[in-house]
Amino acid sequence: MYDIESITGEVQKIVESGILGRSRTYGRLLAYLLRCSTDGCRPKEIEIAADVFDKGSDFNPNQDSLVRVYVHNLRQKLDKYYAKHPDRDGMRLAIPKGEYRLAFVPATSAVQGGGVSNMPPLWLSVVAVLLVLNLAAVLVFEWGSAPAGNYEEVAGSPVWSDMLGEEFPLLVVVGDYYIFGELDEAGNVSRLVREFDVNSSDDLDDLFVYEPDLQASYLDLDLTYLPQGSAFALKDLLRVVYTSNKLVRVTSMSELRVADLKSHDILYVGYISALGTLMDFVFASSGLRVGESYDELLNWRTGEYFTSGAGLPGQGNYQDYGLISTFPGPDGNQFLIVAGTRDSGVMHTAQALSAPADIATLEQALALGSEPGPPAFEALYEVTGFDRMNLDAMLVYLSSLDYGQIWGGELTAR
Repeated sequence: MYDIESITGEVQKIVESGILGRSRTYGRLLAYLLRCSTDGCRPKEIEIAADVFDKGSDFNPNQDSLVRVYVHNLRQKLDKYYAKHPDRDGMRLAIPKGEYRLAFVPATSAVQGGGVSNMPPLWLSVVAVLLVLNLAAVLVFEWGSAPAGNYEEVAGSPVWSDMLGEEFPLLVVVGDYYIFGELDEAGNVSRLVREFDVNSSDDLDDLFVYEPDLQASYLDLDLTYLPQGSAFALKDLLRVVYTSNKLVRVTSMSELRVADLKSHDILYVGYISALGTLMDFVFASSGLRVGESYDELLNWRTGEYFTSGAGLPGQGNYQDYGLISTFPGPDGNQFLIVAGTRDSGVMHTAQALSAPADIATLEQALALGSEPGPPAFEALYEVTGFDRMNLDAMLVYLSSLDYGQIWGGELTAR
């Protein structure tokens, strides 16, 4: 017989293993079931909906499968945990079928036939390793080989000065692509999938809630992809950042927390299509709109389109686009967005913000420093690219931003 202390200890091991992924929802659900076990109660579906998912009295479990889907997914996560950490006495923690509680059961009785294979193919592991090595090579070897510049001069520019102030720590957000697996009939990962509306484990969980049949087709691999151009751009920008004494932390877009948007200065580096949580804020006051393919931008005031030619077959030189957007945050912090439609656009935008001559041209065009207050503007560069390199560029669009419109009200002054 297992007591509550044993169940609590086992739950702690499961949480610490990381098997629940990035989603906090499964942690809340598991903690709730643990509390119910401690109190000796067996909650109903509608109680779980209210206590874990903040659903109101109008929640109808006959019409909404939210609780059942999450419990089903949590059972699968427990299966994955015990596949990697079999208990020595042949027992394991489970959520018995038809019940919402935690209990120890024989390990063999909890195994369900026809389950999804938890082991991705060897090629998937190789891909993940190569992506990490690619980023490491860029940040290590390129760091030492790039020509030295006057980064202290650049850091003193009005474009950077508010961002590099010491009032807020700096969070560098790298625009990664969240990747999940598509399963074949045998339950093995057959290919990797990127959907623009699925940018984290939480997003994938939400997709399963409203389309539960997809659980048989998709698998959370806890895998993200960083475009090469973003790594090169990050290398240039960090040279400027580290001229200051600012506390710096680097995270990925798939790991960004909403609370960070108020407590940090935010420097985003990556594709426009990877902006994720930041997308609505960046374009709230913008004169630009993002096209359906994310490879084009529209000046909605003039009707002019800016379409990237990167990735088109048979192309030699092509046109790409890089976007700078900077504006005060909701609590007096500062946002600086360094983005592009593809690699060439991202890399040139970083160069425009890290080279003294380029940033001086931008300051002159904006007349920065002539008026008090933090900068709030957007600039678009048309970049001539070749094989992911930025050969040349010109400024094709420039506009101020109404940052009160971005956050919907008055902002705290810095």
